[in-house]
Amino acid sequence: MTSRSSTRTAFLAQYRAVRERDGYRQGSPEYYRALPWTPDTDPQHAVWQVRQRSFERFRKMVRARFCRATPALLDLGAGNGWLSYRMTLDGCRAVAVDIHDDDRDGLGARRYYDVPFGCVRADFDDLPFAPRQFDVVVFNGSLHYAPNVRATLTRVAPLVAPGGVIAVIDSPMFECVKDGRLMRDRTRQRFQREYGVAEPIEPGEGFLLFSTLAGTARALGFDAHFFESRGGMQWTLGRLAGRVRHGIQPASFGVWWAA
Repeated sequence: MTSRSSTRTAFLAQYRAVRERDGYRQGSPEYYRALPWTPDTDPQHAVWQVRQRSFERFRKMVRARFCRATPALLDLGAGNGWLSYRMTLDGCRAVAVDIHDDDRDGLGARRYYDVPFGCVRADFDDLPFAPRQFDVVVFNGSLHYAPNVRATLTRVAPLVAPGGVIAVIDSPMFECVKDGRLMRDRTRQRFQREYGVAEPIEPGEGFLLFSTLAGTARALGFDAHFFESRGGMQWTLGRLAGRVRHGIQPASFGVWWAA
């Protein structure tokens, strides 16, 4: 337990530094309340364009499935809580969960929002919730941090109420493990080159495989589908460059929906 706690502390320190350099740690209420929409000048605007499209699809799917109800939603790996905020505005009873409680890029950012939602600091592999408590369990750009994706999904499945869903949004997904590892290696090299991180700390594999998700969904009794999201021109050109220069098949992003 001590070793895991130390690793988590070191990872959060590294994560905070990288996010600061990448421009995710902002300081105004307007920034957080607007997410996932950002101005063209935002350093991560291309990434947020993809996240917008994934969120819009996710929101429509939740609305369609629970049109006459007030669904309970568990937002795992919630970060600054923007998705919980948006879904609360949409009528959900949302609970944001993250191990990071930083007030600019973690659960502490809830102070910027003008409607309340639940916040719980916890590891999504050790959740303090009762079975069948949530209609929607969503991993918000976070499942690729899990040390064992299959085990994590198996642990959260009992939290889903009858007729509920598990969703995975905007984790990098691959058909082939080789492509995922190439992407992960490139990320490690970038951290070392740009941020001076000698030994990047990775709590999980860093990517997901469609085959793992599909097999786990079947074993848990869910019917799963994936809906891809695409970004703008800058995002498309970046993916093309990665394929041409480095031989990396780009990751897919979007909404994986298991019901």
